Amino acid sequence: MKKVRILQAGDLHFDTPFKELNKNLSLISKEELLEVFSKIIDLCIDNSVDIFLLTGDIFDNLTVDKKTLIYIKKEFERIPNIRVFISPGNHDPYNDKSFYKLIDWPENVYIFTSQEIERVIIEDLKTVVWGAAFNSNYIRKSLLKNINVINDYINIMTIHADISNNDEGNEYNPITLKDIGNSNLDYIAIGHRHNFSSIQKEKNTYYAYAGCPQGRGFDEIGDKGVIIGEISKDTVDLKFKRTSKRNYYVVEIDISNSMTYEEIKAKILEKIKEEDRKQNFYKIILKGEVEAFINLNENVILEKIRDYFYYVKVIDKTEVKLNFDKIAEDYSIKGVYARKLLEMSKNQELDQELIKMALKIGIQSLSSGEVNLDDYW
Repeated sequence: MKKVRILQAGDLHFDTPFKELNKNLSLISKEELLEVFSKIIDLCIDNSVDIFLLTGDIFDNLTVDKKTLIYIKKEFERIPNIRVFISPGNHDPYNDKSFYKLIDWPENVYIFTSQEIERVIIEDLKTVVWGAAFNSNYIRKSLLKNINVINDYINIMTIHADISNNDEGNEYNPITLKDIGNSNLDYIAIGHRHNFSSIQKEKNTYYAYAGCPQGRGFDEIGDKGVIIGEISKDTVDLKFKRTSKRNYYVVEIDISNSMTYEEIKAKILEKIKEEDRKQNFYKIILKGEVEAFINLNENVILEKIRDYFYYVKVIDKTEVKLNFDKIAEDYSIKGVYARKLLEMSKNQELDQELIKMALKIGIQSLSSGEVNLDDYW
């Protein structure tokens, strides 16, 4: 049975600004993203890949460094015998201002340039590669229509899209499961979502998001990578392969009953292994109940743990350890304040998190004096 070996990647977002990081770390992260791409090219070579599918958003937005374009071209030149197919996405649409027009692409690279679905027949692989491109930042109707597969060939597609319940459900080529199943394609490589979807199947068509190869912020946590494996007419043997050099993690740590910053530091360091701390990006969310007189300062905690991490930020989400119902029975200012806030909390139309924060800040202020509002915003 004829098989074709593929690697699927997308959403690299070269030269993304890494807004959460300082200027130095942002520059390092941009460079590491290029290293990740080089690693992907190595995977293509080491695994004897026939076809490399890139599912769009290769570039991030309106700016890209010229050396990045040169780097990408040189990496593709390392795999002259591997067919590369690119379907531009909503961040890097193919149009007159496209970065795709600034590169003299190697002969093995094919870029889909139209919103009309087109096909490329690869005779020696008995394979047809289908694809389309964003020509602007938005496509409001599904492009995945009227596919006429060649039955004796393996039919695969690379496309940038956001799966929707209906074909007008979003602004990013809203393909539906019905579209996927009716396509009769053997496999659809999809880009846009930045998490690996697992290998899915609708009728006889397999499909998947590979996610992005390297996280760019705390909304892209955990392992990131590519999809690699074999496709045939009847089945697929595809697996996720991690490529991320560093991961982003959000970790909640319960610091209840901690009385000092040193105790809090110890709980944080105990929770996360040293090798992971030194390698990855962490957002630490402090949870639990603390005494009212302990006015936690995120900056103080950050200074105490900064040197133990590659990158870390601290968010205080603790609550005041007080019996608010009992305080509300008091006739002091603190009691009146607590009663008012507790009454407000019964109204489910109000922002409950905001009420909790107001209750915490107010009680801390009335219990021990000074509260720094910068710690909460």
